[in-house]
Amino acid sequence: MSFVIYDLETSGLEPQWNVPLQAALIHADENLAPLGELSLRCRLPAHIVPSPGALLTTGIRPEQLEQAPLSSTEMLNVIAKALASWAPATVVGYNALRFDEEILRQAYFTHLLPPYATQLNGNRRADLLTMVRAVAMLEPSALTIPLGATGKPSFKLGDICRANGVALSEDEAHDALADTKATLAIFQRLREVAPLTVATMLGLADKAMPNRMLAGGEVLLLGGASRLTPVVGVTPNPTVATSWAAVDLTVDPASYIDLPAEEIIGLFSQRGVRPIRTIKTNAQPILIAFEQGYHALPDNQRDLALYNERAARVRGHAGFRANLATALANRFADREPSPYPEATLYGGGFVSNDEARACARWHASPWEDRAAISAGFGDERLKAFANRLALLEAPQTLSPAGWQKGQAWLRDRLTTQADVPWLTLPKALSEVAMLRQTLAVGDAARHAHLDAIERWLSEQNRFFQIAA
Repeated sequence: MSFVIYDLETSGLEPQWNVPLQAALIHADENLAPLGELSLRCRLPAHIVPSPGALLTTGIRPEQLEQAPLSSTEMLNVIAKALASWAPATVVGYNALRFDEEILRQAYFTHLLPPYATQLNGNRRADLLTMVRAVAMLEPSALTIPLGATGKPSFKLGDICRANGVALSEDEAHDALADTKATLAIFQRLREVAPLTVATMLGLADKAMPNRMLAGGEVLLLGGASRLTPVVGVTPNPTVATSWAAVDLTVDPASYIDLPAEEIIGLFSQRGVRPIRTIKTNAQPILIAFEQGYHALPDNQRDLALYNERAARVRGHAGFRANLATALANRFADREPSPYPEATLYGGGFVSNDEARACARWHASPWEDRAAISAGFGDERLKAFANRLALLEAPQTLSPAGWQKGQAWLRDRLTTQADVPWLTLPKALSEVAMLRQTLAVGDAARHAHLDAIERWLSEQNRFFQIAA
């Protein structure tokens, strides 16, 4: 199986309300030798206000937001076609499962593309940050983990690279292609210095492996940010096939085993040691046999006999297993559904196969034919996204009334004073003022960049106020 190494630079941090602005992908063979690469930039969609902090971090200037060669939809289509042509592959990024992957999923969803493309056509997902953490715990001498400004270990890509002889300067960091090349270089280094741990983690990129391990009833070690915890799998989530509940075997089961389901729900998020752990089996968990990680445990956490006794007690308690399954299923039952379609990827149901095929026809058709296709969507979310994309990328296909309605929506979207979850122009200008206070007085380049961002935001705000 080949590998796809990738990185995204985005308009902001919240996946539902932001998009990739820059993407880089390197296709590599099973030995991590590069086979080809893509480096892409796109224009900012008109309904999205970029985070000034994100622009300052990535170095993207306002004029680049408008002058890039591709639209957002065009760039996402190029990425989708590349992933499909390179499949089956293991798709790898640095901190990708928590960030880049979510950004890509949400952008695909709102652009009528398959949200789970990195898991289609035999693809698997992996995260190099997770692998670095696993190596740091299991083979600490294999890789240098530097200390950050606070004196704690730093797992930032740039810091890891510089500590281990991989070129990635501060100026290069946050450029998608530079970050992708650095991610590949660290991946190659890990395979050389910690082959067993890397092989174990790549095996866990296939959800079938952690599913089997958790179902087996053996004492396992679950890795977090910096330490391993002895656990045993108890039950899968009845409503989410890729979510399992395990228990922390350092905690006496007597403290929770007879609790009703409604009290078990509180254990998922309680402060301090949490006796119940949820594990996403499709997100490459650090989950290893007790024997493989025994040496990395503190001396007072090596009592396998105690853990086996507790594991048998928990798994053999039918009432607890039933209550835990109920708690998993009802954990978010009281969460109010979002009124905004962008925020419904996970809570609004999967896009049906028929709708997905209709979306593919929509993308394959000329703009003048797309309105008829989108009118046939049964999923109201997809209709909203299709109408939005027509407004943003092909306004000439709209009727005069449709165009006026779209412009009114766009003005409100960007300038509203209501408490909305996305970034508006007024909120972005306030963010600029706060950022200015954090910049060093002598940092002329960043002050000039922030000035340019403020001018651009002010011009946009003035334009829409006049239009209103």
